[in-house]
Amino acid sequence: MIRVVSGMLRVAIISEEGREITLLRVSAGEYCVLSASCMIHQITFNTQITTEDDTNLLVVNTAAFKWLTERNIYARCFMYELFTEHFSEVMWTMEQILFMGYDKRLALFLAEEWERTGSQKLHMTHEQIARNTGSAREVVSRMLRRFAEDGIVSISRGNIFLKDPKKLKKLTI
Repeated sequence: MIRVVSGMLRVAIISEEGREITLLRVSAGEYCVLSASCMIHQITFNTQITTEDDTNLLVVNTAAFKWLTERNIYARCFMYELFTEHFSEVMWTMEQILFMGYDKRLALFLAEEWERTGSQKLHMTHEQIARNTGSAREVVSRMLRRFAEDGIVSISRGNIFLKDPKKLKKLTI
């Protein structure tokens, strides 16, 4: 079980071809219950957990966590509550990928990054955005060029500046 003290974790699944889909991100003050998947036998898929920033973690040893959840109903309920929250986030991600156009998905991602960082200047590569949105880098580049043509963003190497956040927000509706 991991608690993020500072920074951020990215939880993803990776296809045999190496394509990644971010399932969820875990921010400072939050717990990652998917890291304790060996405790929840119903989880039958593998995840990869990586850090996105300089990150400090509190890691609870599997044996200690198992001992605690077997003996304390409140700890077990807390774990299942977290698992339910993570499951909802994963389902939202799948819903976006399966039923939402990429322009809206990208706009949602950029808006969330703006809210998370508090800055209209996002320090991200097209490859990082592709991994986080479950798309190909080429698709990200094409869509960002379209957003730039529409005056929503400006693009430079490793940076995206949100020129018109109101237009961006309209795309998310």
